[in-house]
Amino acid sequence: MQVLKAVCSARVFVALLALAVAVAAPANAQQNWHAKVGAETPDMARQALAFLPNELWIHAGDSVTWTFNSDEIHTVSFLVVGQAFPPFPVGCPGFSFGVASFDGSTCVTTPPTVKGQPNFTVSFPSAGNYKVQCLVHNTMNGVVHVLDASLSLPHNQAFYDAEAMREARNLLTDNDGATSADMKGMNGAAAASSMKMSHSMDSISVRVLAEEKRHSAISAKLADSPGNAAEPSTRVTAGVGEIASTPGGLQTNSLVRFVKGTVQIHAGQTVEWSNSDPEEPHTITFGTEPEDLFDPSPNVTVDPDGGLRAVLNSPSDSVHSGFILQALDDQPCMPVNSNPNNSIALNHTRFRVTFMAPGTYNYLCALHDGLGMVGEVVVVP
Repeated sequence: MQVLKAVCSARVFVALLALAVAVAAPANAQQNWHAKVGAETPDMARQALAFLPNELWIHAGDSVTWTFNSDEIHTVSFLVVGQAFPPFPVGCPGFSFGVASFDGSTCVTTPPTVKGQPNFTVSFPSAGNYKVQCLVHNTMNGVVHVLDASLSLPHNQAFYDAEAMREARNLLTDNDGATSADMKGMNGAAAASSMKMSHSMDSISVRVLAEEKRHSAISAKLADSPGNAAEPSTRVTAGVGEIASTPGGLQTNSLVRFVKGTVQIHAGQTVEWSNSDPEEPHTITFGTEPEDLFDPSPNVTVDPDGGLRAVLNSPSDSVHSGFILQALDDQPCMPVNSNPNNSIALNHTRFRVTFMAPGTYNYLCALHDGLGMVGEVVVVP
């Protein structure tokens, strides 16, 4: 009987202890969630400009850690409602590093960041729906739904990991073929030769300096092309892209390559490059790269249709297109066709070069040569 009483007493004590722990514990312990920023194919040719996944449900008090997953630069940014969208070199102004907290009252952003650099963790103390944005790519955004701790969450981390993989796969495989590249003729020797022209600065510094120039008040005034300028005999696509959407926001699939970038022409003929990417800027750069990557070099003129034009007399000559990119869409209640972002006069999409002498002319995109965006023009008599 004494043994039975002792056993019963022990069981009652354990039960009471468990109940005390359960009462003391919070209903929902704070959790750290994980997501990725960007994705790319092994050759870096295809870039998923996306938060993966771009929609999360968490509890107030939880945090999310974003891991940068591509060699293209991105930011993780949370802006305040009504705030003007800032240039990415400026930030909030200023930047956060490593960890931050966001409740909708104060802007939070990383600097431009690439794969291999530190993760960024944001805690969310207050319930609300918060838009996450990349300041480098305005068609890259998502949402974090922060729910009260008393509400149940619809998904777990395993679901978000699977969603991230699915969204990245859809963006990088390009099922409809719209961003397929024909890389015939781009042999290893040509690529290696062009890559030797690569700039000495890292990719982040290059993009920051170019973007600062883009938003400065000073822009180069281009001379008009001569009236008898030659029509292009060959055309090269400088980048291709598509914008996709989920219920959480926008994502972009970009091919950072010159499609059919190795061409052969005769002396005196003209090649035209055009950018078909709605998001990424590119350059067509022969020879020495200028410090100012945004503006065309002084030997570039403008055609009546707004296309840019240059003449190269030998493979040792240099010319730089400046940014070749699409103007952003006009927005309701905002001035149209009038600023560095939406003016078609300031956002050229075509660059034409006439080659006067035989030889091999290597060129690259000064923004993405580190990702393998290089080409070659072979001029025969």
